[in-house]
Amino acid sequence: MFRFKKPDPAVVRVSARLCTDKFNGKYPHVGLYDCREWKVWVCKPLSGQAIRTSHARLITGAENATSTIWKDRFLCFWFYTPNTGEGYIHGYPIEWEEAHLLVRIDPNWDYDRERLIPSELSDQVNENLERQFKHGERIFEFYRNCGLKFPFSLHFMGQRAADSLFYVKRAEKPS
Repeated sequence: MFRFKKPDPAVVRVSARLCTDKFNGKYPHVGLYDCREWKVWVCKPLSGQAIRTSHARLITGAENATSTIWKDRFLCFWFYTPNTGEGYIHGYPIEWEEAHLLVRIDPNWDYDRERLIPSELSDQVNENLERQFKHGERIFEFYRNCGLKFPFSLHFMGQRAADSLFYVKRAEKPS
């Protein structure tokens, strides 16, 4: 049948060629948060394509850009600088004149332990979401510490609108 080989932790890492741990505030991008190392990785500009880059592509050791088993310990996120996004997110209106940090959450996937949590174990699902919210707040603090010259808001994005939280936190423009 199908054989999924668990990735060797020594091989799974973020590509230094495509990512950096610094951000200057000038471009929209995707990023990864390593839940094991509590480290934020930002996609480099890549000729203006940093927001369209696949999260899986940012991880070395993958056989191709769509390999998702390698992403099991990384929270994915998107950072839109002011006026770079458009439309609704899960049918929810967003003020695109401002910057937005969208962090993907999954109530049934435990990024810290790299395992699936059955939906019927609601206590464990809730504890898992709380850990993901804390990771998301660490990502938020990373951007707050970048000295951005514009305000931005944090959103947690689930599979559906009902699983998402919009405008969770806001960082004001520094005075």
